[in-house]
Amino acid sequence: MDKSESIQDVQIVSETKPAIPWGWLRALLQLFVWFIVNIVISGIATVAVVVIQGQDPASLMGDQAGIIEKIGVIGMVIISFLGLGGTLLTVWLFRKFIDKKSMLSLGFEFKAYRNDLFAGMGWGFILMLIGFIVLWISGMLTVTGVQFDPVNIFFYLLMFIIVAFNEEILVRGYVLINLMDSMNKYIALVLSSLLFSAMHLMNANMSLVPAINIFLAGILLGIYFIHKGNLWFPIGMHFTWNFFQGPIFGFEVSGHITNSIIVQEIAGHELLTGGKFGFEGSLIATVAMIVLTIVIHLKHKKVHVAY
Repeated sequence: MDKSESIQDVQIVSETKPAIPWGWLRALLQLFVWFIVNIVISGIATVAVVVIQGQDPASLMGDQAGIIEKIGVIGMVIISFLGLGGTLLTVWLFRKFIDKKSMLSLGFEFKAYRNDLFAGMGWGFILMLIGFIVLWISGMLTVTGVQFDPVNIFFYLLMFIIVAFNEEILVRGYVLINLMDSMNKYIALVLSSLLFSAMHLMNANMSLVPAINIFLAGILLGIYFIHKGNLWFPIGMHFTWNFFQGPIFGFEVSGHITNSIIVQEIAGHELLTGGKFGFEGSLIATVAMIVLTIVIHLKHKKVHVAY
């Protein structure tokens, strides 16, 4: 190898180094930019949708739990889609110009991970099914009716797919992968899960147990990622967890009321039922998530991925 080739190799390596060397700082800056962009886009989109519908935007401020019902699921799909656009824009800009890496490297490789997507979707459904059956058999949940609106369900499907992509790309994708560049991956997982929980603190009917469970959900969704470096499992689980929790089984979703196929009433201590926050606020969910996290960790802990 001659001198010119050596210099060229050094230049190629230097070009691939991040513009900001500290992963934790890249994550922090990206979150700040994302927050500003998200507030602007979601705020404008929400006001526009509400005004077009002939409603007063101020009327939304007092009822976070019923915001989906007030805006309508189609309106929420539009707002969620625009929010996803803002997330993709900010993540792409940081990934390209700050991280100097591709979007694909966040964990979007699909061909080898197709089965992992389906596994994630299956586990999200199973966890919600277990919760529903346990509460039903114990008498804490009563089915009061069944209704089916295919158009409504279709748009809920779209909305929760968008929500899953949005939150997983941001938290398990960009934030977690950059935190792991600065510290032990388990510490990074805990910090990203704390962030995930903090993002939901303003949700309706939030309390201590739901906050802890959202943190544990972050651990559950992220334990796979830190071992395999791929987003499809957490995206699949996140989607079916929300979709079956709300539009199918009739629980609130992180404190938000949805129209559902199964109409149900719960009776019993909210530590077991989840109360008005939904099954995510139940200690049954706490136990289920801890057990599944351990199972996923033991299954994938020997996998080593270069990020």
